Amino acid sequence: MLVSLLVITVSLVVLLRQIRALGDDQLSRAVILLIWVRFALTALGEPALRTVVAGQSILALGTFIAVMALLFIVPLDCLRRPRLMPFGAMVAVLLLSALLNGQLSALLNTGTLWIMFILIVVLIHRALGIHGNRTVLGCLLAVFSLPIGLQLTAVLLGQSQIGMDGSVSYVGNYVHEAVFSTVALCAVWLVTVYPWRKRFWLFTAFGIVMASMVLANYRTLILASLPSLIAIIVLMTARKGQNRRAVISLIAVLAVVPVVVALLPSDRFSELVTAIGMLGDLAKPAQEFSAAEKDLLSARIYIGAAYLEGYAQADLVRHLIGFGPGADTGFIGTHPHNEFLRILFETGLLGLLLWIGIVGSLVGAALRHAPRPTNAVLAGGYGALMIGSLGTSFLIRPEGIIFVALLVAVTWHLTERQPERRPLQRMQQAGSR
Repeated sequence: MLVSLLVITVSLVVLLRQIRALGDDQLSRAVILLIWVRFALTALGEPALRTVVAGQSILALGTFIAVMALLFIVPLDCLRRPRLMPFGAMVAVLLLSALLNGQLSALLNTGTLWIMFILIVVLIHRALGIHGNRTVLGCLLAVFSLPIGLQLTAVLLGQSQIGMDGSVSYVGNYVHEAVFSTVALCAVWLVTVYPWRKRFWLFTAFGIVMASMVLANYRTLILASLPSLIAIIVLMTARKGQNRRAVISLIAVLAVVPVVVALLPSDRFSELVTAIGMLGDLAKPAQEFSAAEKDLLSARIYIGAAYLEGYAQADLVRHLIGFGPGADTGFIGTHPHNEFLRILFETGLLGLLLWIGIVGSLVGAALRHAPRPTNAVLAGGYGALMIGSLGTSFLIRPEGIIFVALLVAVTWHLTERQPERRPLQRMQQAGSR
């Protein structure tokens, strides 16, 4: 705990120095500090999970207070964006499902997450329009000095976590490798989208965040980081007039792949190949799974089969609007470890189709309207989201909300027509309207 508090302090100093570049823009400072506060609360480890008031832990209560404090100072005009309407529709489906299923108690946590999502999307998009990519993304990268610093101290002190399958992970004081890996995945993507002046720094930063991802040893999100590696290759080979350097850069990036693969726990990834080969045999009710089949992929296929069976046996209303927010954890004691299945179970076919439509429209906008090769970087982020969603859930925890919200905010910024450079004062006025 003392080491964690020291790293938290150092990280805060680094961040405060970095956000000086935002000047007196209090809203931009506040949204970046909100993300840092969540990371800092999680970095407190087990003590932060203890219940303190009204059944809420320090982690949950601190996150709620931070989100509400930011919501209190945000002008309402910032929240009146037509682009928010699809997300508002998603929240409406959640509310309808909660009302019809009597799941109103779950709305506190779910509502906090979605308010956090909307605030980050709107305020980071606003900040990018005022201060530009380099300044805002630089501040965001400074936030990640906290989790990566904690992980580094865990490695130096030999403080590892042992999973149920015997796997070893280094996640600092973060309680679960899935939480830390979600943070690391966001860092991987931010490194690719940041406008580095020199390729050396891009390679160095990407190497650091990928090493962080490998040390966290969460299979699903290691695979989810591969689209960002492809985006790096595209960035290195996209510039005209630098063919020789591009080839050298491509070779350098590809040379990293065998090194990374050699560091990965091969038995865990061979299990993935085994499970894919058995998919035809695993398409059956959950009660028919053998003990060995239940253990495949940390029981993900078995859990998914149980959820699909429960959904299939429901009535028409629940087929359409689901069982309500938070109903997944009360079904078999854990969430489905699949974002699409979780959304289907909680919000029904209506919510799932809406979410697929939202993500699909964002991907389409990124591919059509973002300048090249930036569109490849955005595609890498959505590729990470899709691959990660097959084996974990992003929207049930603030760390996942942060990743998706930053992805949406940067997509909005990079897919809109960029105005001519204007004086900072005029840009601030435009952002506050």
